[in-house]
Amino acid sequence: MQPILTRDHALFLDLDGTLLEFAPTAEEVAVPEGLASMLRGLAAQRDGALAILSGRSLAQIDVVTGAPFPAGAEHGFVLRDAAGVIHHPLHETANRAAWRAALEAAAAAHPGVRIEAKSASLVAHFRAAPAAGTALREMIGAMIAASPEVELLAANMAWEIRPRGAGKGRALEWFMARPPFAGRVPVFVGDDVTDEEAIAAAAAQGGHGLHVHRDFGGRPGAVLAWLGSALVPGGV
Repeated sequence: MQPILTRDHALFLDLDGTLLEFAPTAEEVAVPEGLASMLRGLAAQRDGALAILSGRSLAQIDVVTGAPFPAGAEHGFVLRDAAGVIHHPLHETANRAAWRAALEAAAAAHPGVRIEAKSASLVAHFRAAPAAGTALREMIGAMIAASPEVELLAANMAWEIRPRGAGKGRALEWFMARPPFAGRVPVFVGDDVTDEEAIAAAAAQGGHGLHVHRDFGGRPGAVLAWLGSALVPGGV
């Protein structure tokens, strides 16, 4: 159920599939008109207590949002606090170079597969080659089987190898222990399996964890309308 947003809420928002409609690649996503100004307004209402929690890199987040908001980038591996200080709680694994080379070779054998190297993880995107998804899953599973320090994350039309120990849920908890988020009621909105831990974390702290498909009919436009309603004259 969608809560009525107040100034006492701390907002945590996913991007792709939540505020943005999906596109074949991250670079092709259309940013809704007025998104940046709406986010600035929502943040100002809450003395800055608005954070973006996304699988995108910090640079990509800033391009989409138009401002350096607090953020948990790369599913929480890169954290930027309200003062703009960047924290890296985890580092890349020793096998990263070899795994990347193997993934690039697999991508060459499956036209449409795209490999993304983030600061601490590797992603095989197969949105443009859905038939390759199962083969990639089996290959990656075998590749990392002897490396308990990493895990395979099932994202939206993508497989991600990431170090264990971080995630959007822990990122939300990290922010909620710091100003200006501390003492507020958390509200998180996401759409993917990677968002479920943050949905649970928000609820565990007495807040609201919302899922785009369960609570907004699967429509990012409905999420934007709900967020925008907090900025109308007379909003709480």
